[in-house]
Amino acid sequence: MKISQYLNTDTVQGTMLLPLLSRARCAEKYPGFFRDPAARKAAGELEVPPMLRKMAEQAAPLYALRQEVLLLAVRRYLRSCPEAVIVNLGCGLDTSFSKADNGRCRWINLDLPGVMEVRRRLLPCGEREELLAADAEDLSWIETIGSRPCYVIAGGFFYYFPEARVRRLLCAMADSFPGGGVCFDCESPLALRLSQETARRAGSAEAPMYFSLKNPERQLRSWSRSFGGITCVDRLPGAFRNPAYLPAADRFRLRAELRTGLLKFVEIRFRGKRTGN
Repeated sequence: MKISQYLNTDTVQGTMLLPLLSRARCAEKYPGFFRDPAARKAAGELEVPPMLRKMAEQAAPLYALRQEVLLLAVRRYLRSCPEAVIVNLGCGLDTSFSKADNGRCRWINLDLPGVMEVRRRLLPCGEREELLAADAEDLSWIETIGSRPCYVIAGGFFYYFPEARVRRLLCAMADSFPGGGVCFDCESPLALRLSQETARRAGSAEAPMYFSLKNPERQLRSWSRSFGGITCVDRLPGAFRNPAYLPAADRFRLRAELRTGLLKFVEIRFRGKRTGN
């Protein structure tokens, strides 16, 4: 399948390929602790440049880590609110639903129309999983959630927005989803510059990256009174610390990126009372 038939791979939309290929490769290399059959199947159907597959080989543990940390956040929320709506903002070709599904939640994958056309062909929806073709900055998507509690994940999403636009979106979600929350990844200013170069080599020359955080709690606290707890993940999940699963070099690199703050996973809980279960 040629992605270029459906969207311009030089833009932000094209950045969805590397995470998919990386997770597929991680599942192939380390099946003992990371499984993603949907990603493996979809990756096998894509026609992509050899350079991109080479980059996926190197980045495999990183993108597996991103998915796992966001999944852990979703599972925590669903334990206290099992019928919540989970929104995967800027979902790309993410495959998280089948891993997080508790049999009761509603899951919405939200991204631009071109991305959704590719998803329909590569990643069929499961029961209670929906596709919403929309621009996340057009806040009308918030109105589709209804009164059920809502938790948002945004993997690899906010990088491509200037800070003012990230702030507008986060504040709108906090005001609209009382008792909900959001979990997303971001980088330090230094790491963002390095990622820009990686994106350029991957062929995403028209996908500039803007948003970074040096101290998330301090920088985000003043944005909204609707923000409750703000926390950062600074430890690898259990399986990623196990030497039986992941080579020492990969474990050291991921641990170093988290502890030095080059890579950050930020969770913001929203104040207020849930109106649903």
